[in-house]
Order: sequence, then structure tokens, then C-alpha cells
Amino acid sequence: MPQKQPPRLKEKLVKQVLKTFAWGTLKQHLSTFQLNDDNLSELLGHIRHSTDFLLKRPDQAREDARAAFTEGLRSYLAEHAGPDAAAGLGDLIAVLQRIEAGYREILRTQQATVAAKLLPETQVSAALSRAAYSYHELMEAFNSSVKRRKELTLQSFRIMRSDGSSYSPDGVLAGIVDVAAMTLLLHGHQNNWFDPQKFLVLPRLTEVTEDEVYKAGLTELLAASWRQWERVDQRCRYFDGEIKVFTGDAIPSWAPQGTETAIEYGHISKDEFFDYLANERLNDRLIQTFQEMSLQTNMQTQASGIAAPLPLPPGTFVSPQEAHSGVSLSEILGYSIVDDHERPCGLRLLEWIRGYATLQCLADERYSQHGESGIYFSIPREDLIDLLDRVGLKDGTAEIFIDQASLRMSSRDLFDQPLIRIEDGSLLVFGPGLLNSDPARLTLSAIGNEGEQLGRKGNAFEAETLRFFQDQGYAAKAFKFKHEGEEYQYDAIVPWDDHIFVLECKNRTLSGHNPVAAYYFVMEIASAVKQVTRLANALVEHASLVLERFGIDVANKTVVPCVVNSLPYAMKGDLDGVYVTDASGLRRFFQERNFHIVRPHHLKTKNATILHRTSMKSLWAGEKPTTADLMSYLRDPLALQLGIGHGKEAGHVFGLGERTVVAVTDLVQEEMTTASIAKLFSVDEKWVRHEAKAVAAGIRKATKKHEKRSVRDADRAWRTSRQRRR
Repeated sequence: MPQKQPPRLKEKLVKQVLKTFAWGTLKQHLSTFQLNDDNLSELLGHIRHSTDFLLKRPDQAREDARAAFTEGLRSYLAEHAGPDAAAGLGDLIAVLQRIEAGYREILRTQQATVAAKLLPETQVSAALSRAAYSYHELMEAFNSSVKRRKELTLQSFRIMRSDGSSYSPDGVLAGIVDVAAMTLLLHGHQNNWFDPQKFLVLPRLTEVTEDEVYKAGLTELLAASWRQWERVDQRCRYFDGEIKVFTGDAIPSWAPQGTETAIEYGHISKDEFFDYLANERLNDRLIQTFQEMSLQTNMQTQASGIAAPLPLPPGTFVSPQEAHSGVSLSEILGYSIVDDHERPCGLRLLEWIRGYATLQCLADERYSQHGESGIYFSIPREDLIDLLDRVGLKDGTAEIFIDQASLRMSSRDLFDQPLIRIEDGSLLVFGPGLLNSDPARLTLSAIGNEGEQLGRKGNAFEAETLRFFQDQGYAAKAFKFKHEGEEYQYDAIVPWDDHIFVLECKNRTLSGHNPVAAYYFVMEIASAVKQVTRLANALVEHASLVLERFGIDVANKTVVPCVVNSLPYAMKGDLDGVYVTDASGLRRFFQERNFHIVRPHHLKTKNATILHRTSMKSLWAGEKPTTADLMSYLRDPLALQLGIGHGKEAGHVFGLGERTVVAVTDLVQEEMTTASIAKLFSVDEKWVRHEAKAVAAGIRKATKKHEKRSVRDADRAWRTSRQRRR
């Protein structure tokens, strides 16, 4: 029988106490059990992770209440857990105060700028104008760079500067959108522009001069610093990094002259690294699916637009981006979203995608017509409701979508929430958050940010995984049984020769590069690892029962526990004997022996495309996959080889004000090219390029031959017709 658990910390109570600083309530709760290393570590972890305990902005009343709370807890720990426990709390408070000092330095500097003397509505108007200018400039640089390139890999494309250095347009775009959001939210906090539902409500925007736009740039720089410091803060608090502070003679040489305080943060945990690779893979996968659909379908010409009434799918879509999003999201989730009537955050997935795709079409129309001046614009709320209703968001769902897509106090950025309320009741549409975005990714991110998971996703994904292995010819099964009160439920068991693969299917949305979301994703993975380990052990312990009831012989077999994610999250090596992989990688392993690079060759005369595939690496040792091949893949997944081979650590520096600078180490992805992939897999790059040129030449020759034949046939037909007329 399961053993009764001893009293422990109540997470909900602790979180509430850290919000209200009710020391008496926490003291009463702590007195109900004996403090030990485990629950002490848990308590300090709650304090470290609490967004309520951390005070980013000055608030004397809350600071006094927190100080009294902290002193009460310190004394209690010293008495009941010893001086080391009290010292641990003191060290944690010092870390939090160091983080808070960074935010206060930004606020102090912002209040002293010339921009602070401008009217608040002038400042936000100027900030939006700067964002529009920066976006337009980025698009011009991107288009110019694309025209000069012979080889284009959108997943890792970089724009070259005149000095030979390069930068990622995706990174710059994220910076433009993030900084705009943070600037607006900073002004929202300073001017109390949040309504009772915590939505940001801007005053009417004004015309601004070039001088005012320039001055507002100072606030923009500090907003960028806030966003970057917030990321350092979250990485430190959730992944136990160390913020190093240097003053006086200890200031490092990299700091600019005149620096009074230098700060370094260089910690990148293994969990952060795998999270980064997963998010990059999701982005790559969405781009790849869009490219494949563009080449293999006529979705560009079949899009209906947003001018006329249109029902929800199947069979209709407002844009190619919507068509792609429906297909890619269905592939990711393991079931057709057309058949899904669940309503995460009040909307069907189809409605989420149609909403974002409609806003994207609207933004694209304005930008195409008006250029830089059309990058952001206002629209009456009633008009947007009518538009969304016309294209399928019926029965109040248009208003639900508008609220979900509107910027609020808790928003991370202007990608998920590209709508901003204006005090006259209209809505401002922020184009940079929409024009280059994928509606599927926006949908996943928006739902994930609300902390909601997809209702159908779990069971459907498990069923799809089981069906996939059965279709490959394996006797895969799903079952559950009870033994002495303990229940064991298996998503998929795959017997294969002398191995038994135990698959635990998981479906949590990815972090979107947010450190807090990444931390909780890692916690879910850790929980899944424990769960599948328990199931694998039970399979061995109750081998006779499993054989008798389900016909699976475990005796003398190697049991391999695996966590299979629906989204592209995988890890290299094992985690306590468990392999963490993803569905797309597993499918690719079984479906195709070789990994290829693909070059499209467009045939203008035929309005068709020939895909030339070049093999770069084999996943199997022979003609068919073996368990040894799969074990090798699980230990070192191909996608991670590509990601690790093109990922690197890179440092950047930013200021918290006039006197403080911060150096941070983060992860970036280098451009993935034919040459880089060939080098990674020890393939002769010259041979790859020679083969590509030979194929291209052959296609050109065949095309010319076809054209000559067509001209000859046309000439003969013309001559014959003339002879007949004579």
C-alpha cells in the first residue's frame, strides 16, 4: 500500500504569504512540521522564484512589510533550523536586492532624461514612430541582402554588414517588438494607464517631431535595458546563476571608461541550452513546412483574403500563412485541429489561427499601401469585431480573440498581443508583431503564456504515437493495470527484437525562449522522467503479469524508458537512464534512412519545381533500422547534432544607466549553409557543390532543349496553317 506522506509545505499557501508578507500565517504553517534540508530548500526556492516578493519598482510600504517578514523568517530559521539556514536566507535576499538595484538604476536614469520632460502621450507616440522606422529599415536591409544571396536558408539567415560582420534579422525584429512593448508598459506603470482588467489603455496618439522621436530614443534604450536585465534576473533566479558585481579597482577591462559598477552574468545551464535548441527547432520546422507547402501546393493562389465573408476551415483560408498554420499545428499536435472543438482560453484553435491570420492580412494591406506610415494604425473596435465576425469568428468569439490579443500588464511582448487599447475605444494594431509571424506559433505561445494546456492534445498525441509504430509493423500496445493498489498506465510499449521501448508521451508547449516558462518545462520533463522510470521498473517487477495479460515478454529484454514530446524538445544522452526525444525526430528516423539537404530548381516554362536531394548522413547502418541504430539516435539525435554544431555562446554588453554596465553571455545560432552542414558531417563540400552544379546544368540543358523543340513545333504548325490557307 502507498505510504502516508509526512506533512510538508503547502505551495499555494506559501505563494499567497509571499504576496501579502503575512509572517504570522507562514509561521503557523511552519510549526506543523519539522524543518529539514528538503523543505528548507523548497521554501527558499519559492522565495527565489516569487514575482511578488521581488520588488522591481519602489514601494516603501511593501518594502517595509517585506523587511519585517524577512526578519521574522530569519529569526525562526536560526532557532529551528540553525545559523546556516538563516545565512542561506540572507544570501538569497542579497541576490534579490542586487537584482532590484538594477531595475532602480534604470528607473533613476529614465527619470533624469530629456525624454521624461515630454508629455507622456508624446513619448509613446514617438516610441511607436521609432519602432515603425526601425522595422521598415530592417525589411529594406533584409530584402536587399536576399537579392544578393545565391544560397538562402531562412531558418538561420543573417544579414551582412559592410564591415564583414553579420546579424540575425529575427533577433533584430524580436528586439524591435520587445523594446516597443517594454516602453509602452514602462509608461503604463508610470502613468497608471492600466484599466481594472489590467489592459494597457493609451491616450490618443499625437503627431511628433524628429526631435521628439530622437529624445524618445533615450527611453527606448532604457526600455531595452529593462528587458535585458529582466532576462538576466529570470535566468539568475530560475537557473541558479550568479550575478557578479565589480566596483572600484576590481572593474574589469571590458568596461568602458568612467564605469562605476560592472556586472557580469555568464551562466548557461544545460537546461537552458536544450530549451534554446528546442525553440530554434520549432521555428525551423514551421519555416520548412511553409516552404514545402509553397513548393508542393497552390496555397498562394487559393487564399481568399479578408474582403468577403468566409467560414472557418476546412477548405477555406484567408492567407497562405493560415493554410500553413493549420497543417503544421495539426502535425505538431498529432490530430486534425479541424476536428478539435475544445476551447483553450475561450477559442477553438481554428479561431485562434484565423484571428491572427486576419490581423496579419490587415497589417500587410496597410504596410503595402502606406509603407512606413502604415506599420501601425488604429481601427475602431466595432470595425475589427465586424471584420473578424465576417471571416468566421462568430457568436462573440471575435471579442474574445480581441481581448486575448490585447496588450496587458502581464504581457511578454507584442507578438502574442499585437493589439493596444486606446482611450477613445479604438484599437491600435502593431504591425511589426504580426507581419513576419507564424499564426501557429503565436497561437501556441499565447495559450502557453496563459498557463493553459490543450485539452485534446494528450490523448490524441498518445493515440497517434501508438498508431505510428503499429503502422511501421511493430506490435506496439497501450494498456494499464493495477497491482496492490498502485496503477500503471502505459501510453505506448514497443517490443522490438531484444528491446522493449517504454514511451511516455508529453505535450507541454515550449517556452518561447522565456526563462520562467523554460524552468517549468524542465520541471515537467523531470516529472515525466520519474513517471516513466516507475513504469519501466513495474514492467520488469511484474513481468509475469504483463506477459499473461498483454502478451509482452519482458524476460531477458533491455527495457528502454523514453519521454516523447509532441513539440521538438529532445536531449542529448540520457537523464537518469531515460531518453528524452520528440515525435518529429522519431518519425524521421523510421521513415527515411538518410538526412538530405534539398535544393529547389524552378522550371518557369512548366510552372513546376524539381527538388534535388543530396544525402549528408545515414541514420541506419544497413538497409533497415535496427535497435542499435535507434539507441544511437536517442543518445545523439540528428537535430541536436545540427543545433549544437551551429549554436555558440556570444556575449553582449548593455547599460543600466550612465554609471553601470552589464556583460551577459547568451546563446546564438550561426547561419546553416551547405558548407557548414557538409563540414559538420565530414562530407566533401566540393563534391556537394559539384553535384548541385551538374544537376542545375542538366536541368538548364533539358529546359533549353524543350524550349527549342517547342519553338520548332510552333514554327511547323504555323507553316502548315499558312500552306492550308493558300
